[in-house]
Amino acid sequence: MFEFFHDISAWLEMILEGISSNFWLSLVFIFLVCVGEAVFILGLLVPSLPILLLTGGLIAQGSLPFWPIFFAAVAGAIIGDAISYTVGFALKDRIRTVWPFKHHVGLIEKGELFFARHGGKAIFIGRFITGVKAVIPGVAGMMGMSYRHFSVINVISAFVWAAAHILPGMLLTGWLKSIGLSLELVIIVGALVLTVLFVLLHFWKKILLGVAPFLGDFGRSLQARFGKPEAGH
Repeated sequence: MFEFFHDISAWLEMILEGISSNFWLSLVFIFLVCVGEAVFILGLLVPSLPILLLTGGLIAQGSLPFWPIFFAAVAGAIIGDAISYTVGFALKDRIRTVWPFKHHVGLIEKGELFFARHGGKAIFIGRFITGVKAVIPGVAGMMGMSYRHFSVINVISAFVWAAAHILPGMLLTGWLKSIGLSLELVIIVGALVLTVLFVLLHFWKKILLGVAPFLGDFGRSLQARFGKPEAGH
């Protein structure tokens, strides 16, 4: 497993360091990666997480400028989600019969359930969930979410998403360098950190209820507040 991560990180690091000497090529590359990872279904094939974590590492090392790269990532994320929304809005239910979407009907149905459960918040939350992020914007279009409402959430979440992927790479690189470890570990450590943060943010209620029995009176108050829904709700 770690050998696999080593090979992937070494390969991506070689590519990123190769293009980092060319400012415009770096911008275009990051922009296209962020567009690609958000495109309906096809985004499943784009490894944006390790690329952006390593990009943060290169920024921390002074090989790339922060603000241009950050805004390129934000712009790519916005446009990628907008493309997905447009595809979903245009095809609606016919998308289940069109290639390549017809081969991922199960994933689309999961996206529909996720969207039905969370509504507009699904656009924001979905960016941070592998698999779901390449489906939710298209599902929002399929289910008729207004483009204005979608766009507001799309833009806000793009800024948060880009920062949540680039900044950890920067911080981890500084820390790993201070203890004598290499840039390639940014992928492993960064992925673990982002996974833990996602779990805490997405399952905080279940986590609270899980530890509530050990917290005495405070735990009982948590159970009363977040346990069973009130009658009529």
